[in-house]
Amino acid sequence: MDKWIHATIASTFAWAGNIYDLLIVTYVYEELYKCFNAPTVVGTLLFALGLIFRVIGGYTFGKIADSRGRKLVLNIGTAGYSLSQALLALSPNVFVLLGARALQGLFMGAQWTAGTVIAYENAPPSLRGLVNGIVQAGYGLGYALTGVTFIFFSSNWRLFLLTGTIPIFLVPYIMSKVSDVKAFRVERKKVDISPYTSVLIRSTIVIAGMFFSYYSIFAVYPEFLEALKISKDTVGALMLVSNVLLAFSFIGFGRAADTISKRKLIIYGVIGEMIGLPFMLAVFTNVNAVTAGLLTYTVATGFWPLAPLLIVESVPMEVRGALTGLTYNLGSIIGGIGSIVMGALVDYSGIASAGKWGLILGYGSLLVVFLTLVTWRSSNVKIK
Repeated sequence: MDKWIHATIASTFAWAGNIYDLLIVTYVYEELYKCFNAPTVVGTLLFALGLIFRVIGGYTFGKIADSRGRKLVLNIGTAGYSLSQALLALSPNVFVLLGARALQGLFMGAQWTAGTVIAYENAPPSLRGLVNGIVQAGYGLGYALTGVTFIFFSSNWRLFLLTGTIPIFLVPYIMSKVSDVKAFRVERKKVDISPYTSVLIRSTIVIAGMFFSYYSIFAVYPEFLEALKISKDTVGALMLVSNVLLAFSFIGFGRAADTISKRKLIIYGVIGEMIGLPFMLAVFTNVNAVTAGLLTYTVATGFWPLAPLLIVESVPMEVRGALTGLTYNLGSIIGGIGSIVMGALVDYSGIASAGKWGLILGYGSLLVVFLTLVTWRSSNVKIK
């Protein structure tokens, strides 16, 4: 089997485990409140810490990946977030819980940065869009698996969280089958990043906007659905179906990006998300309308893998890991802020208000993304 296939498989499943561990906590807020006597905002803070500490991990480990190799950092990140999940699941109090989450965020940032770049660099040039789409489809796979697991382990929240340690079994496979590209082993030279400032800023805005919209909503979305009197089993099934669909959408957008402008594809995706938002947030309270809105939003979100490519394809290999990790995970900070804001708003006005606040936060951030994209040409930055 070609080495790029091994790199793609390892990166996809490591990213799936990363997302699984990031989002699994959103199912157990109520149990956490009861166990640790904590308000809703602590639950969303827990979610946000996983995003915020990705920035430090993504940039710090990205620099290590640029100098020591992507494979090393992919192993460290995957093992690290898996072991941190065990600590999180067994936490005796809220302080250990939050500390474990912050530590986990560091390793999550390391895994994404190394996994995305090593798969891209190993892939044949004509398939890089498709390979990146497959790797990022790990997001949909990971989120879908949270729904499946929740159906079976909803009665025991600690055991449910412990399932997030399973990705550690990927480490032996990565060590034995995945390798850095040959070109990586040449001596590195110092690179002036100032010519790339414009694309870095604009890409960060795009990534931050898409995260803010998504995470401000999905940080409380399972709980919001239950507040609509949708059963836990149905919530789990909706998360499963929508995220399997999301995985296929990632692949579809990735493949399309090999022949169609990435910027245009992202614009189409943003418009699709705007169409789906009011339905999934129960402006029309019919369950079928909510389901249709969720699936519409999910398909449109398939543009996500293209946003990191704006950086990966625009900067030299010598700084690719650090800058990609910094930009993508800096966007995660904004997403983390969105989840905290939503948690505070829900604490103040109740979970039923999440639909109203989701529309305001969602449309506001998506509008920023849309305007950034439609004015991109004026920056004179060439995007492949």
